[in-house]
Amino acid sequence: MALLPITAAVAAAAVVAGITFVPDPLLPDLGNPGYHATAYDLSFRFRPESRLVDGTATMTGTADRRLTELALDHAGGTVRQVTVDGRPAQFHTRGEKLVIVPSRQPSGRFRVTVDYTADRDAKIPSKVDDTAGWGNNSDGGFVWWGQPDRAHLFFPCNDDLTDKAQFTYRVTVPDGWTAIANGTKRAEESADGSTTFVYATEHPMATQLAQLAVGKFDIVTGVGPHGLPLRSAVPAGRAAEFRPALDRLPEYLSWLEAKIGRRYPFEVAGVLGVDGPGAQQTFALETQTLPVFHANSLTNAQEVVHELAHQWFGDSVGVRTWSDLWLSEGFASYLDLTWAAEHGGPAVDEQLRKAYQFDGQVRAQGVTPGDPKRPDIMFGLARGEGALVVYALRQQVGEQEFGRVLRDYLARYRDGSASSADFIGVAGPAQDGFLRDWLYGKKTPPMPGHPDWTSGAQ
Repeated sequence: MALLPITAAVAAAAVVAGITFVPDPLLPDLGNPGYHATAYDLSFRFRPESRLVDGTATMTGTADRRLTELALDHAGGTVRQVTVDGRPAQFHTRGEKLVIVPSRQPSGRFRVTVDYTADRDAKIPSKVDDTAGWGNNSDGGFVWWGQPDRAHLFFPCNDDLTDKAQFTYRVTVPDGWTAIANGTKRAEESADGSTTFVYATEHPMATQLAQLAVGKFDIVTGVGPHGLPLRSAVPAGRAAEFRPALDRLPEYLSWLEAKIGRRYPFEVAGVLGVDGPGAQQTFALETQTLPVFHANSLTNAQEVVHELAHQWFGDSVGVRTWSDLWLSEGFASYLDLTWAAEHGGPAVDEQLRKAYQFDGQVRAQGVTPGDPKRPDIMFGLARGEGALVVYALRQQVGEQEFGRVLRDYLARYRDGSASSADFIGVAGPAQDGFLRDWLYGKKTPPMPGHPDWTSGAQ
């Protein structure tokens, strides 16, 4: 890739009565100080003849002081009413913030309910990808492409990378349409020509990993490793076409469990295949328990393995800041390369030698795997150079210790978020300097086990 001049983003921490909110260095406009979200209850009514979707979003949160006002991230919709703990509240918008002034200042546990209408045609500027957001599919339905900065197009939220919460969805659609979302289906009730689908998660989730799709789908179920429930959705009438690909999900999950050393971390697994435009930056997205793909990509085993690997790396254990993205994309890329190598593709070292040759040119631009500096390049850098860091550690410590690091890291930070420093801490003092050189060094370090590898523009 061609790298452009770099402008560093520097954001100061805002400290409010014991809750420290540190704006992300790469995407500092996301998230809000003063509280943490613990749960979202999202209700929607879908009308196929309209690009407008009526919604009600209830966020339960906690604060440790009385809030004179609070903000949610929100854009691309019209807010009709806001209540805080059941009482009407004043509100106004400021950029992509919904600023709420409660009639009684909440403290501790509180509940905000926003009645609003979302616009499926809404677009807002992005430092990463302007095309992400609502994916309006060929059947007239939609899917969410929310990573990294688009969840607040779908619902008002604290769109902070680390502020994980439980999710419940209640989606009413005309009979003949199907809604599918993260987590497990808790109810499906029909009355007066409409059906309401209810889904809920059992593990907390970052807003950027939320997924809701409405369309004409075939639902395909099955059983994975250890009795894990499987449910997937593909465009209506194409279940038979994709059945061979979906039948491989238990194989992929078992392989990943063996390579990673820990069981699949969630209550259900599956994939979502859609016909329609998606985000330009990606052909798929690792939305928690239900990664989304352009439908024809479901037959690409390496791509499916990549998004399933994210269920451990990036979902179960999220990243603390977008600068730590290598902990998500680097591991998923390393694992998909390993899958390909073991199933007739090029050897891992053959593929990563090419990345190594390019790494020096990247570092010459002042960016490194642990410090990408620019949001528009962070994903590409994390996938390529991030995978190099993972491979280098594997070469350095050997298979047994590498497995120990992965297991301990995923256990320690499960259902939370971790930084590069956290990962280095798990790897141990002996690897501190080694990993810091790989993550932040101005020059490409030597690759253990490959003294003949060279990297340009050092």
